[in-house]
Amino acid sequence: MSKKKSIVILSVLAVLIAFMFLACFAKGPVPGSVKDYKSIFGTIGKGIDLNGGYYAVLEPKNKNVSKEDLESAIETLRSRLDENGYTEATITKEDNNLRVEIPEVDNADDVMELIGDQGELTFRSSDNVTLLTGDAIADAQAGYDPQTGDPIVYLEFNAEGRRQFASATETIVGMETKTLSIYLGDRLISSPTVNEKIDSNTAQITGIESIEQATTIASVIKSGALEIEFTVGATQKMSATLGENAMKIALISAGIGLLVIFAILIVFYGGLGIAASVALMIYVILYVCILAIFPGVQLTFPGIAGILLSIGMAVDANVIIFDRIKEEFANGKTATSAINSGFKRAVITILDSNVTTVLAAIVLWILCSGSIKGFAITLFLGVLVSMFTAVVVTRWLIKVVRPLANDEEKFLNLRRRDA
Repeated sequence: MSKKKSIVILSVLAVLIAFMFLACFAKGPVPGSVKDYKSIFGTIGKGIDLNGGYYAVLEPKNKNVSKEDLESAIETLRSRLDENGYTEATITKEDNNLRVEIPEVDNADDVMELIGDQGELTFRSSDNVTLLTGDAIADAQAGYDPQTGDPIVYLEFNAEGRRQFASATETIVGMETKTLSIYLGDRLISSPTVNEKIDSNTAQITGIESIEQATTIASVIKSGALEIEFTVGATQKMSATLGENAMKIALISAGIGLLVIFAILIVFYGGLGIAASVALMIYVILYVCILAIFPGVQLTFPGIAGILLSIGMAVDANVIIFDRIKEEFANGKTATSAINSGFKRAVITILDSNVTTVLAAIVLWILCSGSIKGFAITLFLGVLVSMFTAVVVTRWLIKVVRPLANDEEKFLNLRRRDA
């Protein structure tokens, strides 16, 4: 690669990185528009400790509920909240009541909407006879109708459910009013017209107002009906437990920390450190974008700890690679040969350490809930992105920066062992 081409690539990359950093973290009024721009980072869900939320106390109508029934209700509600992306919501027992805390929610109605209806899914005829129930459903997913673009819920029947659904539609066809009403608890969701017997593994629920409502309905169907009927007791809005400016302070601190890391890398590794610094900026951009689009991500203090840990592992991966390169060069190899050999030897070490961390994050993700699950998600995603940037992006950037200096060995801070 020529020096001129290297300068052009780095110039374009600098502009793109600057633009993406603004897109990721800047916010404010948009020129010529009445709307404000919300940064990519701002679209990531925040936990109660960072952004506040709302709590509601659910009181069983039957005061003599068993401990087992309450535990079952907690598992069902936890499943529904996770399906709706509120992995940082908490559910705790207070005597025979359940206290539900949900981040980024402003009122009790939103809490109940996210928790979902307490009844089960039923398919009824026009004379209100139940023809099949939610037990017939193997899976439910929210989506969009490919023809109309309207939100719908895809249903997949189990073997017995398919038979029951075929029988139900056959019954409806023989009735004067050919509607099969779909209820969730006592709430009518949809009343499609049935003109012929349907013998299929799948069906759709239409007539849903929004994709958020479709997601809630799907989560309620998948989790099953609550065995306990609750009423809403005490409710109250909750402020951010770490303070309103906690996220702003955290971002400023992270920015200062990254600048210090960049300086250290450049001092110790020269041109290699420049490549690593640019790779880390790309890593931050990729990481923020993935956190913004990945389902179930809600940042809390433990989640931020997962981010910081993954950034530390990204820096560590670069240090391992560079030390290998310096060692290979010190033993007599050329710069090109040392770089190739250094990456080859370091990749095995990086994979070994990172795979262990990824497996631990997966176990925590599956077995835990709440803040621990949030920590596991951010750590899992961060480690995957860090491995990509360290092994692929950093290697490419080293090729880009090498032509910038006339004295390559000095620029890359490489020395022979006898020097």
